[in-house]
Amino acid sequence: MALPSDVGAEEREVNIPSRLIRKETLASFVVAFVIITLLLTHLSIDFGDLWNRVQSADPVLYLVAFVVYYSTFPLRAYRWLLLLNNIGIKKSDNTPLPSIVGLSQIIVLGWFANCVVPAKLGDAYRGYLLKKETLASFSSTMGTVLAERIIDMVVLFLLLVAAGVGLLGGASEEYVRNILLAGLAMLTVMATGLLVMLMLRGQLHWLLPARLKEVYARFHSGTIGSFRRMPLVSTISVVVWLMETGRLLFVTKSLGISLSFSHVIFISLANSILTVLPFTPGGLGLVEAGVVGLLLVLVPSLSKEAALSVAVLDRAISYWSLLGVGTAFLVIGRRR
Repeated sequence: MALPSDVGAEEREVNIPSRLIRKETLASFVVAFVIITLLLTHLSIDFGDLWNRVQSADPVLYLVAFVVYYSTFPLRAYRWLLLLNNIGIKKSDNTPLPSIVGLSQIIVLGWFANCVVPAKLGDAYRGYLLKKETLASFSSTMGTVLAERIIDMVVLFLLLVAAGVGLLGGASEEYVRNILLAGLAMLTVMATGLLVMLMLRGQLHWLLPARLKEVYARFHSGTIGSFRRMPLVSTISVVVWLMETGRLLFVTKSLGISLSFSHVIFISLANSILTVLPFTPGGLGLVEAGVVGLLLVLVPSLSKEAALSVAVLDRAISYWSLLGVGTAFLVIGRRR
């Protein structure tokens, strides 16, 4: 997520459809499909067996996984509302702040944007959509989105560590340690950036060009000011991430695969880290390879077709369904 390059950027539309045909977007999809092709080729998948497994999934349990996943969006919307309130953006006669349903739709559209374009542009798209519906500053809003990302990373890492402890001592201990170190590195980068913002606000302000000073001041205030009412915000964040793992839990159960709670949490959250990397839209290719790889390493008794069936059904919810829902929201929004 980048700070706007100038004050005029607050008024510039983040045009998602136009970015679909840009060369960097097309290149990112090529990379994603190359990764998927290499995965399938390397594993020598029996596609008949894979199809039978996917087709035999329990529809009720799979529907529960779908419901659990989309139930996280109202919770994320409520948390975002708290962060917005923390910096003084509140619903009033002068500030037509969207309802929880409206904020949920904005978040879904932001995630949809992340699924179709690289570089996490969906975060900026969220800020743009909120600005369209309110009088809120784009820079201040982006500060709350950054704060949300930092909170998510802290909660995700702590849950990852708690699950990883239960997996240490086995043959896959080295893999678990490496994933925990990767998560720690990402958390350290975020924490360092936040610390720099806190310690060098005055210096950074004076180093910036005149046109960026006000933009950065609002962005800084939006980020730092978000860290209030943390017990409630943190509790919501923990519930959201546990529900994210619940999606994978019900996907595996729908396929008749029984995993320990530590396995489910670790695999789900470890692959959530991959979606943070801006190399492919929504982590396409990276996440699929990550899910299959972790399943085969942590659960050696699982066949490669079984592992891939988990990845296929899980991503059908967390990636492909978002494309459909996001497209529907875009069409509805344009018709209004």
